[in-house]
Amino acid sequence: MPIDAGDALVRALHDHNPWWEHGTEAFSLPARQKSDFYHLARPDESGSQFEDQPLLGLVGRRGVGKTTLLHQFIHHRIETGDDPERFLYLPFDADPLYQLQSDEQLRRAVRYYESRVLGRIEADHPHFILIDDVHQIEHPNKPTIDGWGVPVAELLEDVPGRHVVLTASAGIQVERELESVAMPAEDYDIQPILPEKFRDYLFTLYPDLEEEDTRVSPTSLRTGENSLPAALQSGEIESLVAELRQKYEKVADVERRIQSQVVDYLAMGGTISYDLDGAAESAADLTMDDYAQLREDVRDALYQEVPGFESIQTIADLERLCALAARNRGAEPFRYQDLVELFDVDRRTIADSYLPALAELYLLTGVTEYDNSRPRSVRLYLRDTGLVTALADGDASTVRNDFDREADLARVAAFDHTMRFAYGINAIQGNDETPTVQYWRGREGEVDFVFEVDGTPVPIGLAYQSREREESLEAVREFKEAYDVPLGFILAGDTVRGRQPIEDLGEGIIQLPYWLYLLLC
Repeated sequence: MPIDAGDALVRALHDHNPWWEHGTEAFSLPARQKSDFYHLARPDESGSQFEDQPLLGLVGRRGVGKTTLLHQFIHHRIETGDDPERFLYLPFDADPLYQLQSDEQLRRAVRYYESRVLGRIEADHPHFILIDDVHQIEHPNKPTIDGWGVPVAELLEDVPGRHVVLTASAGIQVERELESVAMPAEDYDIQPILPEKFRDYLFTLYPDLEEEDTRVSPTSLRTGENSLPAALQSGEIESLVAELRQKYEKVADVERRIQSQVVDYLAMGGTISYDLDGAAESAADLTMDDYAQLREDVRDALYQEVPGFESIQTIADLERLCALAARNRGAEPFRYQDLVELFDVDRRTIADSYLPALAELYLLTGVTEYDNSRPRSVRLYLRDTGLVTALADGDASTVRNDFDREADLARVAAFDHTMRFAYGINAIQGNDETPTVQYWRGREGEVDFVFEVDGTPVPIGLAYQSREREESLEAVREFKEAYDVPLGFILAGDTVRGRQPIEDLGEGIIQLPYWLYLLLC
């Protein structure tokens, strides 16, 4: 029997693109779009981020919703009047046979689409080729098979109105291939897709919170006269405090409902809660199998995708580093020398190989001390609290019944959300680089998070438990004095008392509830 795999993808095209025949009825999607959908699809505007350049790469770890975002985009555009035939979806992870001679299979699939499907409609509107899990067909060790960059570059040659959208696990997988075919940098963009934020999870449970009178939008904190950048520039915080209070008032009536979901989000994180068939209102609804699956997905990602990082020699060390971070939960920094001895590698391997690879896969971020050009230590933050639970506990019971463990996860989630907050603020200022969030140690204590806006540092102290408040407050005061910055924040947990929810503590320090901060990021 001859081997015939070359047409496997073509034969399955109609199965993978059921909207060609059934339109919007072909979709089974979550009830609510995650926040990434809104800036990608721009449902209230003409055009989309998919059309801002010939090629867009969506990158992020398995399970964060990249495929769902593609389907939500297609559904939205068909629902608003686009022809279903304008969308070709090619999932290279759906069947290993698609990965054999993948360059030719991709070309054949597009030729079939052009002649049998796209040819049915007028050609004066944009059309989209969406290639899912493109990193599965890099083939760097098979010289007779082109990597995906060659056929994708061919797809874009002299075809007006065509846009290609790719998904992969890491930006480097897209950049490396496009550089190999000399695609100009202005012809493509890469957008990271991260696990659900707290606001995504909350709005999935309570869609009414997204209505205009209760929706807490972060936009006015990022730009405008009442924003954080404006306060940093003027040195006056009154308008920012008033803006924060206005946002609090929008949800004051449902504050307890929001507070009650914080611990469940911390226990589940943003991957499990999104991957389930319907949002879980309580982490108690999850089983050990759910967390075991999350561990397996991360392990698979490491062993399948890290081999593309040429500097990684021992992939198992990356899994061990994640497990170490899960046990520590960002509580204390690790001395590089201790990591060197523990993993039996040199410092350069830890700092320049292991940590960057895990950061590229959006699994773990290594954090050093602010304003220290020769750091001897690094804090390790996993980017999903559900993964912390999966690696350290196996289920949610410990988190739900142990306030100290809850506070530990609150620190991990606060770091992740601060990274997003910093990115959102800097992006709207025209700086799209990945933000740096660090910590700072002074005589009076430690500032948990420091990020910069236009070169001005913003210190944030975390006081999730009442006993932490005074030390955090003194550390932020010391930082402000040392760096002569106009403002700082204290994030207060539910057990920390204040005269009012958004409190001006004097000396340019603003205290706000932890749950509200997550909602604003």
